[in-house]
Amino acid sequence: MQEVASVRPKSQIASYKSPISGQVLGPWGATAMIVAEVVGVGIFLTPAAMMRALGTIERALILWGTMAALTFAGALCYAELATRFPRAGGTYVYLEEAFGRRCAFVYGWMSLLVMDPGLTAALGIGGAQYLIAVAGVPPRWQIAVAIGLIVGFALLTLLGIRTSARVMRWTAAAKLAAVGLFVGSAFLQWIDSPQTEIAVALPLTPAVTAPAVIAAFFAFGGWWDLGRMSEEVETPSRTLPRAMLGGVALVAAIYVLISVALIIGGSPTAGSDEALVTLAGGRLFGTAASRVLALIVVTAVAGSLSAVMLGAPRVYVAMARDGLFPARLLHFDERRGVAIGATLIQASLASILALLGSFNQILGFFVPGAVFFLGLSAAAVLALPRPVNDPRVFRAPLHPLPILFFLVLIVAMIVLFIAGQPKETAIGAAIIALGLPVSYVVIRG
Repeated sequence: MQEVASVRPKSQIASYKSPISGQVLGPWGATAMIVAEVVGVGIFLTPAAMMRALGTIERALILWGTMAALTFAGALCYAELATRFPRAGGTYVYLEEAFGRRCAFVYGWMSLLVMDPGLTAALGIGGAQYLIAVAGVPPRWQIAVAIGLIVGFALLTLLGIRTSARVMRWTAAAKLAAVGLFVGSAFLQWIDSPQTEIAVALPLTPAVTAPAVIAAFFAFGGWWDLGRMSEEVETPSRTLPRAMLGGVALVAAIYVLISVALIIGGSPTAGSDEALVTLAGGRLFGTAASRVLALIVVTAVAGSLSAVMLGAPRVYVAMARDGLFPARLLHFDERRGVAIGATLIQASLASILALLGSFNQILGFFVPGAVFFLGLSAAAVLALPRPVNDPRVFRAPLHPLPILFFLVLIVAMIVLFIAGQPKETAIGAAIIALGLPVSYVVIRG
């Protein structure tokens, strides 16, 4: 990598503006990106895990409401930052503005080697598990199918941002329709037979609460990636806040409704998360339940992979503009709105991870680091002076309460990760820490 000066006036940083900006992600397209990325492989298993861990629908709804409120607080902070700095890169840009280029570089290093390929691999493996169930393929083909999904959606992304935007809109609409079908069937069953099995309330020990809290956080993960696409969003000052806040509210409603449907159609005492989902689906859809639910999950994964493949390379493009990544390797095709080299790198690293780890191992590998930088970037709201009376900037209400609530969640999550998954957390942290000495090679001063 080439050496660059660490201090450079912002006016000298290349300011790329997509020639198709304002024509790709409008309010619904931006909201669809959040729904497409967030509601993925855990669309049923995450609510099921919470129901089994907590034991009662009341506790599950309280946790969903608490997590939604804290996530909404984080979205308020990110909406303010995204409208202040509507440039490609999202979190990378906010960290650079608030804490300097070295901190931003370490985040980009983590994104390239840990978070983005880890999330892509996890989605590929999770989607493959359900796709082979639908197609009747032997389980030994799971890794091959996962890599096929990763490569396939990488190629789809290279067709251009318009194609990816269409996929996200279609899959988001399909997810909403599927949730409506699932919840509607459960409600009709409850009308015909209102008796539902009531679970015994378990003592709320840390061993019971921690998995449920982590599962709830996973369920909301990814809403912040819309900030990476700021340059491809129509009228950022209006669209970004509406999409972030509306997307979080829509996702919260989806998970609450699915939790209610699971308790109506299933049994909270089922032996596993998969058993609870299967039981509920069998009661609602009969013998075709497994295929119907698997098709819903495959559709959800398709939208998530499309959103991740499209948004992730924007970080590397922003770093290439600043001279922190090789510009030739990360060339941005302005006509199609894609970074060919960055997309291929992401797909390659994700395929390697899919060969090396299981779904849960990969989650433990990348999520703790992602959570840490999410909290640090949101703290930029406190570190940077807030603009006054600028109509282009969304100002989070009740400042600084939203960011303080959000940082409490981040600290609690990191403690839970360290206690519950120390090995995977340590491996991910070690790879991220290597980015610091590398930054002294890349950045002088």
